[in-house]
Parts: sequence; C-alpha cells; structure tokens
Amino acid sequence: MKKIFIETRFVLAFREAISVVKDVEQGQPGLMVVWGHPGRGKTECAREYAVRDMDSVYLRVMQDWTARGMLSALCCEINEMEPGTVERCKKILVGELEEHPRAILVDEADRLSLGNIEHLRDIHDMTGAPIVFIGEPSIYAAINARKRIWSRVTKTVEFGKLAAQDAAIFGLKAANLKIEAEAAQKLITRCGGDFRLLWQDMRDLERLARANNTQEVTIGLILKLKDRKQTPRGSRS
Repeated sequence: MKKIFIETRFVLAFREAISVVKDVEQGQPGLMVVWGHPGRGKTECAREYAVRDMDSVYLRVMQDWTARGMLSALCCEINEMEPGTVERCKKILVGELEEHPRAILVDEADRLSLGNIEHLRDIHDMTGAPIVFIGEPSIYAAINARKRIWSRVTKTVEFGKLAAQDAAIFGLKAANLKIEAEAAQKLITRCGGDFRLLWQDMRDLERLARANNTQEVTIGLILKLKDRKQTPRGSRS
C-alpha cells in the first residue's frame, strides 16, 4: 500500500483551531488541547502539520521526563542546543521564541507530569508562543482540573472515530480499491474507528482483492477478513 495522509474532519478541525491560537496576540491565552483514544490519527496530524508549517515545532514526550530533559529536548528541536539546567533552557527558549515565534506541538502530552505542564505554561506566558497539548483523554482531564492552565486554553479538538467515508477514501488512495458504502461501514465497525486497525484490514483487503483479480470491495470480501480476537482500541468511547 502507498503511504498517504487522509484529511479527515478531525484534521480540518485541528488546522482551523491552531490557526486561531497562532493569531492570538502576545499576552492573551493561546493554549490548545487535542485529545482522543489511540489510533485516531492525532500524531500523524501533528507531524504532518509541523512539516508543512515552518513556524511550528513538534515535540514527542518521553516517559518519565524530568523538567530538564523535556526543556533540553525542546531547545534541541528549536536551535540544536541542549542546555544543562532548567534555568538555562528556559532562558534560551524565551529568547528564541520571542525572536522567532513558533507553535509548540507537544505529542503524547498525557505522559507529562503536572510540573512539566507548568513549565510549558511559563514559556507560553513569557513569550506568547502557542502550545498544543496532544494526547489521550486524560490530558484533557488533567488540564481542565488546573484552572490557571485551563483559563489559558483557547481551543480544544477531540479526535473521534473514523467515518465510513474515511475508509473509502483511504482504500482508494492507498490501495486503489473501490469500496462500496456498505463495505466501508463494515470496515469502520470492525476497526472501531481506529486508523491503525483500519490500516491492517486494508492491507489484507489489498491481498484478497489481488487474489480475486478485482479492485471492487464488497461486503462479501469484507466477510473474508479474519475475525478480530481482541476488542478494538478505543471501542469503549
């Protein structure tokens, strides 16, 4: 299959929301929260945006990051420096972001400690740089519970389940498969709206279609896919 990027309704909502927080004048709230269950396309959306927009920085949170580890990694993304102290990191980040404002996209933000979230709030307050927290539903709850942080949140975007139309577009662009409406809906039901599981099904469908010498995907072809033994991730939502 081809590696492609699908512009779902959630991607469009993300782009619209980040354009708003990037236009906020310095000194005004400019935080953004993006959340959803795993497999909904949040990370790919953030990475794609960071590649397209030169005025943004993508930062993936590592498990058990200390404040210095996080801020040093952010410095490295911005100017390839890795200062040895929190104070030095903040000083450099403030200087860089005041001179060249950029949006900071913090992926897997649900891994952040509250202390590290506060450090990022400091940077936002001092520079006006928009900060986008991206993660699982717990990041929404964590920030909402901290009123002095939540009061700075201008936009929120929830990445929900994929739609049948997304499956049809993905199949056509990634595997040149023409998926009937009923079959597309069956795919979404099987994967629980999870893009990772949809990708696995589409890979198997591509093989089945080739074996059957067809590019048409009907409900009959969907029924030939192996049954899933586990509940799809995020199906509880």
